[in-house]
Amino acid sequence: MTMTPIITPTLRLHTHQDKEGIHINSLIMRHRGNNYHLYAGIKDAIYIYSQPIALYVLTVNREHGMIGLNAYMLPEPFPISSFYLHSTKEIQDLFGSKWEQLSAIDITMKLIDYLM
Repeated sequence: MTMTPIITPTLRLHTHQDKEGIHINSLIMRHRGNNYHLYAGIKDAIYIYSQPIALYVLTVNREHGMIGLNAYMLPEPFPISSFYLHSTKEIQDLFGSKWEQLSAIDITMKLIDYLM
């Protein structure tokens, strides 16, 4: 399966302000004229890969020990499938203790097998 990394995606952060402060509504990526809602946090590293009919967005948060993969069917704005690892233990159980040495594409390719 050939995937092309999207090195410099066009990202927009949508916020709103109320009496409690400023809130993040969504993180939107624009790609080939379409908008995609990404699920990422403040300390997440985001890796985006494209195929002819799909996008894969990998988020890695080393500080909190979390990894997520979302798959998008072009041009749908929301993921059609997602897979998350919520702790360092879950990550190590799947990838081994040296998981941080793996490339983002290797992590993505392995997690694709877990998408439903």
